[in-house]
Amino acid sequence: MFKRERSAFSSNAASVSPFESLDRNPVEFVEDGKLTRRTFIKGVGWITVVSALGGAVAGCAPKADEELEPSESAQAASDATEYSYACCSYNCTSRCLLKGHVRDGKLVAVEPGEMPGRPDYANACLRAMSYIERIQNEDLRVMYPMKRIGERGSGEFERISWDQAIDEIAERMEESKSKYGSTACSFYSFTGNQSKLAMQSATRFAACYGGTTWDIEGIMGDHGASMGMKMVYGVIRGAHDTRDYEENSNMIVIWGRNLADTHTSELRYIVRARERGAKIVYIDPRFSSTATIADQWIPIKPGGDSALALGMINWIIQNDLHDKEFLSKHSCGSLLVRDDDGTYLRGEGDAYMVWDVVQGKAMPADTEGVEAPIEGSFEVDGVACKPAFVHLREAAAEYTLERTSELTGVPVGVIETFAQEYIEAKPAGIRMGQGMQRTFNSYQSFRTVATLAAVAGYVGVRGGGASHAGGTKANKPVPGETAPEFNYDEWAETGQKANMVKSSLIYQCAVNHDPVPIDFIWFNVSNFLNQSPDAHRIIDEVFPNISTIVVADPWWTWTAKYADYVLPATSLWEYWDLYDRAPWVFLVKPAIDPLGESKSDCEMMTMLAERVGLEEYWPKTPEEWVRSWPNPESSAFEGFDFDEAVKVGMWGMPTGIYDEPLIVFEDQVYQTPTGRFEFYTESMVEFDEQVPKHTPALEASDSELAAKYPLMHLTYHDRMNVHTQHCDNPSLDVVQTEPLFHINPIDAEPRGIKHGDTIRIFNDRGEVKMKAFVTEGIMPGVTAAQAGWTPEHTVEGNHQFLSHLTLSPAEEHYSQTNSAFNDIMVEVEKA
Repeated sequence: MFKRERSAFSSNAASVSPFESLDRNPVEFVEDGKLTRRTFIKGVGWITVVSALGGAVAGCAPKADEELEPSESAQAASDATEYSYACCSYNCTSRCLLKGHVRDGKLVAVEPGEMPGRPDYANACLRAMSYIERIQNEDLRVMYPMKRIGERGSGEFERISWDQAIDEIAERMEESKSKYGSTACSFYSFTGNQSKLAMQSATRFAACYGGTTWDIEGIMGDHGASMGMKMVYGVIRGAHDTRDYEENSNMIVIWGRNLADTHTSELRYIVRARERGAKIVYIDPRFSSTATIADQWIPIKPGGDSALALGMINWIIQNDLHDKEFLSKHSCGSLLVRDDDGTYLRGEGDAYMVWDVVQGKAMPADTEGVEAPIEGSFEVDGVACKPAFVHLREAAAEYTLERTSELTGVPVGVIETFAQEYIEAKPAGIRMGQGMQRTFNSYQSFRTVATLAAVAGYVGVRGGGASHAGGTKANKPVPGETAPEFNYDEWAETGQKANMVKSSLIYQCAVNHDPVPIDFIWFNVSNFLNQSPDAHRIIDEVFPNISTIVVADPWWTWTAKYADYVLPATSLWEYWDLYDRAPWVFLVKPAIDPLGESKSDCEMMTMLAERVGLEEYWPKTPEEWVRSWPNPESSAFEGFDFDEAVKVGMWGMPTGIYDEPLIVFEDQVYQTPTGRFEFYTESMVEFDEQVPKHTPALEASDSELAAKYPLMHLTYHDRMNVHTQHCDNPSLDVVQTEPLFHINPIDAEPRGIKHGDTIRIFNDRGEVKMKAFVTEGIMPGVTAAQAGWTPEHTVEGNHQFLSHLTLSPAEEHYSQTNSAFNDIMVEVEKA
């Protein structure tokens, strides 16, 4: 385990100038077999620290030998500069307001925009600030409509006109409709841009056409969190305002979330909490940038998170430290569960029942004055029952310290000390990340860690919580007001509805036409091939069974190379759009002219609608749609002037709550079926998963497979990319130019692998070649590589040649399978 002295952190690091000369030579992560503090490339520490503490750099650092312009020239340039704003709506969830410096029609620099009411929250990471280089690089952009002339994947295309492209695409779409029905025409929008028009235009067209859309969270590997949060809280995002940690937490557990690299807008509050004295514990198989600001790093086997949480729950209960009052009043812990079928006992009017000790009988759970026990065994009208807490306690009892250590790789002493410090912190907050859910039966990790917080009585309290995100909808209700904040009725009027299908089933839809066929598919804001599991399966089985593939994208992605038509889409600096992130509304107008013949997704769908007789549903331009949405009748837009607001890219709602952290579930009202925190899910009884349990990693638990491929492998999000979107930013070359394969010396040395060697990583599904990064910053038996890098950046192949899509019966029953990107076994050898 890694621990550090409190004096190891110095806030003076934030004052280092990013414009100093940079030494770009790599620094060895391992020296003399010991973990060093210099874990990353020299000179890039400021990238994380400046962003994390709220600083900003306009543009990119000049080269060391570059001279500054004379002051007169600088003033002239300043005078010629105009400012425009954009919403950074990519899938890191920060949603930063970007202030673009425009000179002579070109974006020359980016800095954070001011967030009304929250001067502390202005933020822009180096990805966003350097992205303008990629956006304005014609060699990387799709400039014109293109039609495939070679084999799929060959990259051989010819330029065609927009009219020809839309005419031919409409004709092929109509052919698929006549052959299989409109649901065979599929529109797949991902998270490459989450502003309203960019993300919704294609799926809205699908509704107009009667086509198919996809519930994308499953295949992207983000749905485990949603399922786990839904089970316990009744909502898919268990948020908690990160500012509250800064003020009120005595311990902060960052569990599988690399905030320093991937969520820079939140990190500053964690840093300040630590300066105040809160202990920061970081749980991750990998020593990431976030571990460098933690007091303790706890390496854990991929998929071991639920086991660790259960072991802590068991230790807390065995030591009689659980919060009995919370568990009785605010959780399902006191609700009676039938012994015969595992369902909750219901009374008159289908009321949930508890045991009234005073009257010696079952009573409705909402009866005033009842002090319901969480222990015991009772009989109600001949039906044997127990409180739900008994089921949790009995399940957790299997996870002794020794058993938990075996399942997680965490030493017994560390588990016990961690459990004790957590329960004694009063309060401790937990922030969970996407990485911990990317294993088989992925909902178990989020569900179980949230239950740990409930057992401690930390849910809905200041400084506590077990959350997945850093904020809540921060608007004050206006008594008596019925006007909606936005006029979305016309946008929602589509004539008919789309047929939404689980994305976990997309492969079998293409190959087996089950539950619907896919004969035509339109991809937008998505590099589907690079971000979906088992790329060989997609290339060899899925794509060959689809007659027409259309990709609308700003970039020549891996997916685009397999398309029949590639259409040039605008970037976030080239279109009109809106993003609602209460209490703020981002209002985006073009900062620069679209490159080449690029069009927005809304413009493309409007053209397509005209070809198939649906133009009545697309009567507006993108600007007209955006102008029509803010509702002047709503108090949220009192005093609103669109033209003035769009000048600064932002409207801060006067109904917003800005000055105080919001504590979700502080009122102890949950949207679960019971109305309480619910660790007992009766719909999962048939899978014997009604209470949290640990599900072993799918591939690692297969002894025969593990003998052949003995190393667990995971992919993680890093500072370089949000998925595939920030590759090829020249200013970020100082950080990294290719993906690296992290392997512990204990695993590298027997294989003759040294730092910097080109290695082959393989399993039965495929292989990828990249350079080795030998480090003690990954636990033995586990390997890791950055997600998002496309094939042209590896030595050979792609990390998605290693991954798999294996359907989980339990997840398909509850919702849909979550891709298990971190549940993979591999072997490694020198190439």
